Amino acid sequence: MSVTFLNIRDKNFLDISEFVEYLSKLQSDGTNLWNIQLVPTVSTHETYGQFVDSLTNYGFKIEEDAGKLLRVSKVHGKDVVNFYVFFDDRNHIPLFLTDAKKSDEIPDILFNYLRKTKDLSNLWISPHIMKEIKDDLITQHEDLIITYFSAKRSPNTRISSHYRPNIERSIIYRGIDGKQTLDEMEFYYGVLPKILEIRIPNELSFRIDNKGIITIKEGDITCVFDIIERLVEHIRPLKDAIGTSGYSHTKVGKKQFERTIQTPWSVAFSSSFNESAIPNIQQDIEQDEWDFTLLEHSEISTESHFSARVIDNMSGSLFDISIHGSGIRIYPVERTDISTYMRFFEFVLESVDSMAVVG
Repeated sequence: MSVTFLNIRDKNFLDISEFVEYLSKLQSDGTNLWNIQLVPTVSTHETYGQFVDSLTNYGFKIEEDAGKLLRVSKVHGKDVVNFYVFFDDRNHIPLFLTDAKKSDEIPDILFNYLRKTKDLSNLWISPHIMKEIKDDLITQHEDLIITYFSAKRSPNTRISSHYRPNIERSIIYRGIDGKQTLDEMEFYYGVLPKILEIRIPNELSFRIDNKGIITIKEGDITCVFDIIERLVEHIRPLKDAIGTSGYSHTKVGKKQFERTIQTPWSVAFSSSFNESAIPNIQQDIEQDEWDFTLLEHSEISTESHFSARVIDNMSGSLFDISIHGSGIRIYPVERTDISTYMRFFEFVLESVDSMAVVG
């Protein structure tokens, strides 16, 4: 399959439904769109033009223009890697499609781009949402098969565990009976899925992971757009909450002293916070998966159980956190990018409270 696997010359896509229709027709005509990666992202860009500017500023070359669908390329080593990207005006969601290698080309190009721009983030999928997607698909397709899964339980996972609920555990499983095995692991060991490989006979086979990457193994690519719509709706409250936060300076008094104003966004816990969890939070947040550095003794609150300044090692962004009995307040420091906040919220769900919600 060529890296330019879509023929978009003389096309003009203005709506996502037109693009999905086009993909469906391609497959009906015999084109195999297998081993394609779909990567939905969330954007704070207000216009399509702003998004295009961010692509070119990073170094992407626009090869083809078909309305709101672009083919862009970037050099990676000795190769030129192509991405198709559709900018959805309804919700400012750029959707990337590529046959780039998931092992190095997607992290080195696409995820590096997302990290370096302050206006874009991948769509993290929390373990509870991953479980909901899996359960709903099983309800809709009784013959669904799970051939691979990766699952995890942290001490703060808010589902029951029949055996040793306080133990942190990770499980990787490959087998044709993955659906039944995951059900058993969820019941007996209280784990939640992070990666799933799913086969719906005579329809679709795909892989989905917690970073929001969907890989089409075979079958009808258009079926996954319902999942993408669901993910977009799920992150809407988080995006809106982040949008209400702010950081500014104002002059006060006759001598015009400068005063900093931090307007936080917040996360609400599903149950009262236990201070004994603080050492685990301090340790977990600096793991490679999250890549934050914690500076303690932030002065933002005297009423919290714990407060600190957090540095995003990937982007250099800073923000302050204040953990109190019912949740966390997150205070911007200068301009913090949406990718940092999305990753921090996913950290909270996976390591602090799996049932936490935007406050």
